[in-house]
Amino acid sequence: MSAQVRVRFAPSPTGFLHVGGVRTALFNWLYARHHGGQFFLRIEDTDRQRSRAEFTEDILETLRWLHLDYEQEPWYQSQRLSRYCHQVEELIDRGHAYRCVCSESDVDQMRAEASEEGKRPQYDRRCRNLNLPDRGTYVVRAKIPLEGEVVFSDLIRGSICVENSQVDDFVLLRSDGFPTYNLSAVVDDAESRITHVLRGDDHINNTPKQLHLYHFLGFQPPQFGHLPMILGADKKKLSKRHGVVSASLYRKEGYLPEALLNFLVRIGWSHGDQEIFSLAQMVEFFSLESIQKSSGVFNPKKLLAINGSHLRALSPEVLSDCLFQEGFVSEYEEYLRTSIGKHLLVWLQPKAKLLKDFSEHLGFLKQKEGRRGMESLECFQKPLVWKSVVVSLNSWMKSCSLRVAASTQERLGWDAIWGQVPSLGDLGVTHEEVYEDFRGLAFSGGIEIKDLVQPLRFLLTSQMQGPSIFELVTFLPWDWIERRCSILK
Repeated sequence: MSAQVRVRFAPSPTGFLHVGGVRTALFNWLYARHHGGQFFLRIEDTDRQRSRAEFTEDILETLRWLHLDYEQEPWYQSQRLSRYCHQVEELIDRGHAYRCVCSESDVDQMRAEASEEGKRPQYDRRCRNLNLPDRGTYVVRAKIPLEGEVVFSDLIRGSICVENSQVDDFVLLRSDGFPTYNLSAVVDDAESRITHVLRGDDHINNTPKQLHLYHFLGFQPPQFGHLPMILGADKKKLSKRHGVVSASLYRKEGYLPEALLNFLVRIGWSHGDQEIFSLAQMVEFFSLESIQKSSGVFNPKKLLAINGSHLRALSPEVLSDCLFQEGFVSEYEEYLRTSIGKHLLVWLQPKAKLLKDFSEHLGFLKQKEGRRGMESLECFQKPLVWKSVVVSLNSWMKSCSLRVAASTQERLGWDAIWGQVPSLGDLGVTHEEVYEDFRGLAFSGGIEIKDLVQPLRFLLTSQMQGPSIFELVTFLPWDWIERRCSILK
């Protein structure tokens, strides 16, 4: 490739960044990075009614979160209005544009009448040759040749030919002095020397219009490639009716940035049968030749599975950083930074598919239910269960206290035993040993082990279901177990 690749992502801040927009940004970023090129960001904020600062911030923050870095400060179209107006005047002077005083209702009527006559519904060009003066209220329209055609080679779809008769004399400048998309996009892409425009295939109809503008203004056009759409399960364009479509909401749910990118890159692109990719692998393998022409379907279950795969592959250090940075376990951070807490995170890691799962699994750490709340539960209503739980747990506590004391006496000294006490796991106690302890206690109390386990689970976690209680016991700080079990005394 002779010239350096220069691509851009140009979202409009009229809503929170859509996952479809994220995929467009990703494909442009990957193309640039694969070819050692440059990736730019442009904020197309000329829609005064719908553009909002919070949406712009969402775009910037989401790209930061996804690590899709760009080369320089973003261009804001709202800061370049004079440049667009200058180019419009140039087009008028060269005879490639004209002022039009027809109202929107006038144009709507023209289109309706054309449809009734079986013609293409478009503006009838009645102001085209009037050479109207620069006064009053008007829009500026492009003066498209009435004959001929536009032919371009799409990087994904191949050769495309459009008759000029199918291209309307579209508006370049609105009556409020703000440019339309086609004008501002062409001026910006040309002046920032964009070499490749990769965007959704809903923009295919804009390409012939923009190629005319490149020709009118004397600019070298970039190469165009139109990406297949992302569809919902009903095979219709992905929208809010299909559920969550905002990238920032997936972040709040606890998805990893690399997992979301991995999922999105596979909608419309492939590399053999490989499903799981790191960002570095995406850069290495990415090519436009591997992008399919047909639309792909957004599958939330597949996204969840990919996220689980990426989550399980994280090192303990990276996992902790992700949880702390995203704030999912901030209330437990001090504990989770200890060696005991890190062990607990690693143990929970294979059981989690989202970062927020850790918060749910660790919820018991803030529970403070007392004995009265437990006595009302069904698992405590069976004959002898409550008495057996009290006797068994007190007996087990006494046994474990001796075990803790014996294991820590030499290392910490007797006076420190009930200060900073480690977990049973740190003392070499396994979950198999804990299970045998409770099996023996249940047998001596004349009850089944399940009747002992359920009360124990609720006592320690305030939950009736969850991961193995015998494993959990080995990871909890000993003073935590002692404090919770003291409720039964």
